[in-house]
Formats: sequence, structure tokens, C-alpha cells
Amino acid sequence: MLRRLMLLTLASFIFIEWGPLSWEREKFGIAAGDPFVKEIVLTFDDGPRETGMQEILAVLDSYDVKATFFVVGKFADRFSNVTLMLKNSGQELANHTFTHPRLYEDYTEHIMLQIKRCDDVLEGLGIRRTRFLRPPGGHFNMKIFNAMRRMNSKLGLWSLNTADYTGRPAFEIENIVLWGARPGTIILMHTGMSETVKALPKIIEGMKKRGYEFVRLEDLWNGGRT
Repeated sequence: MLRRLMLLTLASFIFIEWGPLSWEREKFGIAAGDPFVKEIVLTFDDGPRETGMQEILAVLDSYDVKATFFVVGKFADRFSNVTLMLKNSGQELANHTFTHPRLYEDYTEHIMLQIKRCDDVLEGLGIRRTRFLRPPGGHFNMKIFNAMRRMNSKLGLWSLNTADYTGRPAFEIENIVLWGARPGTIILMHTGMSETVKALPKIIEGMKKRGYEFVRLEDLWNGGRT
């Protein structure tokens, strides 16, 4: 009886946490990866910025870690040298709209324009068009889904929010990740946060000691597809 209950619990976990995700991912996007593979993704929103990016990249490079940066198109254009620095280091660049508006309040055509203008900036810098869109704040609705369908984009969401934008200290950011990360976790962080930079080495070292591999969002998508 106990064994049957354990098997039923495991089957329910697979169905709830992973089974529907395959269908959801095919249709809309991804918020987590395979819960049985020790891969996780560091994602950084709202860049690139004129300062602070070099510090993040220096930490990532020192540990040979690749991450995904959801860039705002107008900043990617304004600080194109930083954008190219990220590209040349092997980091993934994805779409975070052109001006970072409240996308869910906009019309479908304007949503599409926000996606396209950001893509155009990246393509103008020789960066291939990204698969993923992360709406500002992670908010989405049917207008956004409709725009994405027409633009052939996928949602790139997250399953663990460090809330580093609140100004919390490095040790709290570290604890959120070290205690909360599981196989397939997509971690939300932000550029321009000095405490995030301080937290990164312990996060990377701690997760690597547990046998985790840091991958880009595209890698997680490709590795988890059936």
C-alpha cells in the first residue's frame, strides 16, 4: 500500500511538474526544465547597462559559466559595445522588448513592434534572432500570446525569483538560490545590482559542488524537448 502511494505521488509529480510542460513549452514557452536533469539557468534582465556588466561577465567567465541575458532593445543599441561583449563571450541574448513597457496593457500590433524592434537591434549587431521573449514583469495575456504566435516567439519565464531588484543583500540572494534551486530551475536576476554580483561566486560554487551544470535557456529548451 505504501509503495503504491509512493508511485502514485511520483506519477502525480511528473504529470504536474513536467508532463504538461512539454505541451505548454511547444505552444507558449518555458518556465523550467527537466526536473530530473541537474541543469539550471542564470538569467539577467534589463540590461545591457553602461556599468556593472563587466563585473557580471568577469565572474561568469572565471567559472566558465554561460547565462541568458534578456536585453532591452534601446539599451542594447545605446551600449552596443557591451552587447557585443556579451555576445563574444558566448552568453545568450534574448528579447526583453525595446523600451520595457507594460506590455500586457498594449495592443497586439504594438506588442509585435516592441518584439521586432528589439530583434532588429540584435540582428543589426550580427546576433541571430532569439527564440525567447520575456515580457517585463513576467506579465502576459492573450494579446501577448497572439503577438508571439505571429512573431514565432516563445515565452522565456523563470521558476525562481531572487528579487534582487528590492535591494536585498548578497547573502539573502545566495540563500534563495542555494536553498531553492532544483534540477531545471530558471533563476531570475537583474543587471546593475552590485549585491547580485557579490552573490554570484558563492551561488556558482555551491551549485557546482552539488553537481549542477549552468546552461543557457536555449540549451535547456533543446535538452528537455521530447
